[in-house]
Order: sequence, then structure tokens, then C-alpha cells
Amino acid sequence: MSRGRQAPLWADASEWALIVVGTATTALGVNLFYVPNHIADGGVTGIGIMVLYAWHIPLWMTLAVLNLPLLWLAHRLWGGRVSLRTVVGAALLSLFVGVLVFPPATHNLLLATVYGGLLSGVGLGLVFRSRGTTGGTDIVARFLAHLLPVSTGQAMLAVDFFVIAGLGVMFSPTAAMYSLIALFISTRALDVVQEGIAYERAVLILSHHGDVMGRRLLDELGRGVTRWPVTGLYTGDTRPALYVVVSRSELTRLKALVHNVDPTAFLVVSPAHEVLGEGFRSFPRDLG
Repeated sequence: MSRGRQAPLWADASEWALIVVGTATTALGVNLFYVPNHIADGGVTGIGIMVLYAWHIPLWMTLAVLNLPLLWLAHRLWGGRVSLRTVVGAALLSLFVGVLVFPPATHNLLLATVYGGLLSGVGLGLVFRSRGTTGGTDIVARFLAHLLPVSTGQAMLAVDFFVIAGLGVMFSPTAAMYSLIALFISTRALDVVQEGIAYERAVLILSHHGDVMGRRLLDELGRGVTRWPVTGLYTGDTRPALYVVVSRSELTRLKALVHNVDPTAFLVVSPAHEVLGEGFRSFPRDLG
């Protein structure tokens, strides 16, 4: 019985290093921009900032105290699915928030929102890419999704909304509005780190000359093409559909080729945020 190939030790070490870098980056975003300006992108960090200003309890301590029962709850509910990387990520975030304390980078709310959101999102994205988390609201969201008929994403959005609403009540409506912007920026930054910038384009082509067009795409662009027959409900006609992924620089050549073969072809171009496989990026090591 064969065993799956194990990732080399250095590959696993690089993921742990990214967790360290990611949690430190997130902590810098919190300390340099969020805390001095009374804003946050929701989550346990937002609760910690409110506790800091209400009772002067250090933020790192609140993060640790809130995450401990959440991690215990997650372990009780989902057992082994609470990974060591989640525990380490939560602990490192608390540690770095307590250690990486510097004077505020700015008191301009717009700049604090933009750069705090970017650092927070990039940091969390690095942690997530390394198959870790920092605990907090994602555990609460999973728990609410377990109890209520909502998805984890909906539950997380609800939790962040109530935290940001709390910031608005405690500080000002302006703080809540900037916090919503910070949430949007951090989420987009996280997505970019996880999925990458959409440099590739996925193209769907419908044409009666699909066979000729597919062969030319293979020969002239050197890209793999998938073909299957489709039927239009309006006309009832059956024609080949081609699916191909190309780089952004190849898109103009592809459109010219399609128009040259069949000016009446129907073409749909979509951004492909992450393409893994032959001709593009390799799969990350040890996805298991």
C-alpha cells in the first residue's frame, strides 16, 4: 500500500514562518492604526479595543482571555479540526499585539483606515495561506452556523457588524463608518493574498466552428482547450463550447484569433484569480 508523498521539512517550516510574519503584520496594523484611532475591522480585536478604552485592560490580554474559551469551545464541538496552527496563530497575535507597541503612525482617520486594513488583511491572508487562523470571530461564526440556519460567512458578517456597531456607540458614528471601510479593505487584501491578483483570464467560446478554433488555440497559443457540446434553449441549436485559460497578455491574441475564425462567435471573459496546473502555477506543497 503506497503512501502519499510527504512535504519536505523546510516546506512545513516556511508555513510556520508565514504564520509568524502574518500575525506580526496584523499586530502592527492594529497597534499603529486601529487602536489610536478607535477603529477596527470587527472581530475580537474590535471588542478588545472597546475594552481597552472602557476599562484600560491591555488589548493583548483581552485577545488571550477571549480566545482561550473560544478555542476550548471549538475543540469540544469539532475535536481534531482545531489545529495546532490555530492555537499558535491566536497565541502569536496576542503576543505581538503586546510586544510590537510603537507610537501611532497617523491620526488621520482615512489613512489609518486604509493602511490598518491593508496590514490586517495581508497579515491574516498570510496566516490563512499557511493553513492557520488567529481564532476569534471565525470560531464564533462556525458556532453560530452550528446553532442557527445561517452560513459561516453570514454569521461572521453579523458578528463583525455588531462589533462595529459597538464601536459606533462607544466612540462615534464616524468611527463605525471608517471601521466598515477598514473591514472591506482588509477583506479584499486577505482575498488578494490568498487567491492572488487575477492575471489570468478564463474564456468561454461558443461557435459553430469550435473544432477549427480549438485546434488553432492549441497550435498558436499553446494553451489547453476543453470542448463539450451545448444546446441553446432559444434556437435549439447544438454547437461546441470551448473553455480555455490564458494570461492577460494573451487575451488580445485570443480575441483576434476567435474573430478571424468566426466573427459571429459568442465569447465570455472572466478573471481567474488562481490557476493551478500545467502551464501556470504549481499546486502548493502538502495541501492535506
